[in-house]
Amino acid sequence: MRKFFEFQNAAKINCGEKALDTIGKELSVLGAKKPILITSSNAAKLGVKEKVVDSLKNGGVDEIVLADVAPSEVDVEFAKTIKETYISEKCDSIVAVGGDEVMDIAKVAKLLLSQDWDDILPIAQECVIASKNVPLVVIPSENGSGKEANGYVEVGEYYLSSSSLVPNVVIIDEDVAMAAPTREIAACGVYALANAIESYLEADDADVSTVYAEKAIRLLSDNLLIAVTDGDNKDACRATALASTLAGIAYGANPYGAAHALAEGLHAVTGELLEEMFALSILPAVAIARKKYENKVKNLYYLFVGADEYAETPSSERADKAVSKVEELLAKLGEVTGLATKISQTKITRETFGKIADAAVDKRASITANGPIGKDVFIDMLNRVY
Repeated sequence: MRKFFEFQNAAKINCGEKALDTIGKELSVLGAKKPILITSSNAAKLGVKEKVVDSLKNGGVDEIVLADVAPSEVDVEFAKTIKETYISEKCDSIVAVGGDEVMDIAKVAKLLLSQDWDDILPIAQECVIASKNVPLVVIPSENGSGKEANGYVEVGEYYLSSSSLVPNVVIIDEDVAMAAPTREIAACGVYALANAIESYLEADDADVSTVYAEKAIRLLSDNLLIAVTDGDNKDACRATALASTLAGIAYGANPYGAAHALAEGLHAVTGELLEEMFALSILPAVAIARKKYENKVKNLYYLFVGADEYAETPSSERADKAVSKVEELLAKLGEVTGLATKISQTKITRETFGKIADAAVDKRASITANGPIGKDVFIDMLNRVY
């Protein structure tokens, strides 16, 4: 066991049937009556924004300030406009609906307001101590990263981690979280699986985050494919959405690993969607993890299949079968949605491997891993998944 580790998760999670209906009560408990609502363009397009506005009104929230649609990446300038509108309109809380970009922007806006600063740089350089209470309620859609429930955000070259960034309440409503097209749901589910698996592999056995990671892996292995193929299966959709949040909490405590670094490198060089790049990076990451985490990779098999099948399988075969289970899930998701699970299924060429590996080496997930990950490892991973 490590001599020291930190783990904090203060977000309240509301998950289940009609979870969205609790938003009015939660704001009331937080002493909030006039929220500013931040949404993504996708949330508006899919009708999610309208559902949230209706739930707010039905929950007794009469005054709602609608912010402009959030940009598709973390934009400090946009977060500043949220702060200005919040103050000028005398808002008392933030409600954020959407994917990563909305979660990050809401956190930055909360940070600027709570610290009473006008830019992110002084906050990044100083100890973060909240001077104002800024309630934040988040409702994830297009969720895969799980950023909605952890206390970190990446803004350009800065990585900020603080309890001041943790939302007060996370509302997981399957009709909101699973409103996206099936390919997007599949990609986000694989992203969540990468969060869960890498946090599980990289964390100390006694780290509390492993509990979240294990639960997320079980939920995703049992429910992700069902949720993708049968959107009317509420239980599977709810379990998949919850797993994304749990995996995000776990990864927030252990934000590193080869699958993340490679996915980010692929995204940076090719411009392909980050969420979809995890379908290329997670399998080789699990395969090479056997060298360092043999027993943990064996335990992945247990999390995928349960105690009976695990016990019936010889110990010498468990690691191989764990890798096969990940490969099998990816293949089935690819068949159903067209999600690329091999580089040969994309426009990415071998000639770019060196450039992609260089980009991956420079990613925080590589640098801060339990031993920096070298370029040769990423080249090996790319060749394995070609």
